[in-house]
Formats: sequence, C-alpha cells, structure tokens
Amino acid sequence: MDNNRLFVEVNRNLRRNELKWDQKTQRKQELDRHRAGLGELHHATSMIENVTEADIKGLAGRIKRRKRCEPMDLVQLSYGFQQSRENISHFLRITGAINVIVKELTGHDYNLQLLAAECICNLSLGDDVCCEKIATFSGTYLITLVENSNCRPLQQTCMWILQNIVGSSPKGSQVLFSQGLVVALVRLLTTVTDQEAADEINLTLELSLNYGKETDNTLAQIVQSFRGKPFHPSTLRLLHKCLTSSEQPLPDECSIGICHGCLDYMASVVGTCFQSQTASILLCIRILAHYVATNGSYARVIFDYLLQRKFLKFSTLFNECAVANLLPVCKELLWFLGQLQAADGTGELTNSYRAFDNFVEQLAIPNALL
Repeated sequence: MDNNRLFVEVNRNLRRNELKWDQKTQRKQELDRHRAGLGELHHATSMIENVTEADIKGLAGRIKRRKRCEPMDLVQLSYGFQQSRENISHFLRITGAINVIVKELTGHDYNLQLLAAECICNLSLGDDVCCEKIATFSGTYLITLVENSNCRPLQQTCMWILQNIVGSSPKGSQVLFSQGLVVALVRLLTTVTDQEAADEINLTLELSLNYGKETDNTLAQIVQSFRGKPFHPSTLRLLHKCLTSSEQPLPDECSIGICHGCLDYMASVVGTCFQSQTASILLCIRILAHYVATNGSYARVIFDYLLQRKFLKFSTLFNECAVANLLPVCKELLWFLGQLQAADGTGELTNSYRAFDNFVEQLAIPNALL
C-alpha cells in the first residue's frame, strides 16, 4: 500500500515538472517568434532614416495603385517628408497620392488615422502650393476632426496641420477660411475645458488674424468667449491681437470683463518668477492702456476694481519688476500710471487709490530709467 502511494506521488511530481517545462518552453518560443533580430532592427531603422527621392516616388505610386496605405508606408513617407522639401515636391507630383492619405485620415481605423495625420503634418512643412493642396483635399476633414474628435492625440495633430498652413501659406489659409475654420474655432473655444487645447486654439486664431480678413463681429465673438474665464498668456496674446485689429469698440460688458481679467492676472504673478511672465505683463498693461486711451471712463473701472478687491498694488508690481531688471515693463507701467492720472480729470479717483497705494512715494525707479 505504501509503495503504491509513493508511486502515485512520484508520478504526480514528474507530470507537474513536465507541465512546467512545457509551459516555460512554449513561452520562450512565443517570445522568440515576436523578437526581432539586431540585423532586422538595423534594416528597418535604415529604411526609415534614409528615405530617398526614388523611395518617395515608389511609395507614392504604390499607395496610388493600391488605393490604400499600410502603416509602414505612412511611417516611411512621414520620415521622408521631414528629411527634405525635395521629397515633398516629388510626392506631390504623383497625382492622386495625397488623396489616398486623406482617405486613411477619414477612415475608421484609429491607428491609421493618427499615422495619416502625422504624415500630412510633415507634408504641410512644404511650400505654399503644397499647403494649398492639403487645405483643398483635407481642410474640411481636419476642421471636423479638430472640432469633434474624441481622441486628443488625433485632434492635436490636426490642429498642428492647420497651424502650419495658416502660419506659412496665404493661399492655403484662404481655402481654410472659406471652409469655415475661424467660425469652428470660435465655437470650439467657448466649450473647451482643457487648457492645452485652448492654447492651441488661441494660437491658431492669432495666426488667422494676421491676414486681416475677419469682421468686427467675429472679433467680438472671440473676445466674448473669454468672459468669466481666467486669463493665460495665450489668451492675452489673442485679446491684444483682437483689440488692435478691431476698427470698432467692443461691447462694454466684454471690455469691463477684460479689464478685470488683466488685473487678476497681474495680481496672480506678483511674487512669482517675473522673467517668464514679462511678455504677459506687458500685454496686460497695453490692453488696459488701450481701453483708457480710447475711453477715459475705463480709468474708473480699473480704480474701482482695485479698491474693491485690494489685491494688487502698482507700486509693488513696479518695484518687483525693477528688482528683476525688467526695464521695459517698468517703463510701460510708468507710462500707464501717467495715463491713468491724465484720464482722471478731477483727481478724485487717483487720490482714493493713493490712499490705498501711494505709488508716487513708494516707487523705486531704477537708475537706468532716470
């Protein structure tokens, strides 16, 4: 009886060890099957890093003939477009090749969509003719993906394409404007919650305003989209661009909110590293100065808000900028304080503010400005 029990135990251990060995061997074989050799890796890397003009022609002809793209085709084309503008020119000479990439951009395979977007993004580094073709064939799809895509990487890449076109191609920009780019971006700006996405929208709109084609109504819509939202550097750049581009004054409710937002931003940077905030502080001062120069009643708006909140002293801001050796900011702030005093004809508002912040006595003016 004991011998039988011993035999069964030995047999179980033997089977258990055989199963473990088989599992280990099978796992190793599976890993080896998916593991590329060093030579294969070098070959794949060299194919991507050294894409010649002949390779571009071959790839363009192949995807045109097949009417579809393999993932590796899009990767090679993307790297090829990065390497030289000649590669971009040779690709565009193959009629119909760009349409195949646009087809993958509008498909249902997310990985192919993203690879196609990256490919078009590098293609948009070409000249004005290249950007015009991209805008013509894919502009409406890009705008739709930016506005409706649930995938942040795809949305971001499409936004980069639009920025490349708007920033460097007048002809391509006109095509995008006719397709409703600015209207879609303004609509998206009112609903976006991610600050990184909002910064990209602000930059694209700022680039679009360089062409001077937008109406005062559109500019007012852009400004109204910032109501009730905290300001950021990209917001200030776009606001300043809108104010300097508009021929008509904006509605008062927008203007008062902008003044308050600029003062809030200036109060938030006091006590921080000013070197990285220089441009934003200058924009705040210039936006406030713009309103005071166009309508002296905004001096009351500024003084009333400062006295109500008691969170910002111009003397403190000036002295901290002087310590940081930010002379351009100090110069603009001095000019702005003089403008505020000039707008206050009776001196009543200035005296009320000086009771809170006697900036005339407390300013420590750098020698370089004297």
